[in-house]
Amino acid sequence: METSNTALCSYGLSGRVAPFIDLHPGFQLASSWERSKKLIQKNYPGVKSYPSLEALLADEQVKLVVVNAPTCSHYNYTKQALLADKHVVVEKAFTTTVAEAEKLKELAQKQGKN
Repeated sequence: METSNTALCSYGLSGRVAPFIDLHPGFQLASSWERSKKLIQKNYPGVKSYPSLEALLADEQVKLVVVNAPTCSHYNYTKQALLADKHVVVEKAFTTTVAEAEKLKELAQKQGKN
């Protein structure tokens, strides 16, 4: 089975309680975006911690991005990840408006990430 190097958009509560990444053989937890506190390496030694979303998205080894930041940021972060040619999983709530959700669906289809 091929594994997908996976990155988290944050390592707060939802990052620490998302065991599917660590437990599923199809995913390899590779990195997280951590603005200030650098906590991921305490629980996952060897996993990278990026200071910005741009740095995380520039990593060509990252194939899947889990958008697990506050809901108000889902649209922007998901759009940036799709434009960086990443596959994306967004935690609920997907977006704050139906219009944002429709735009992301169209972009994902355009990028071949449907």
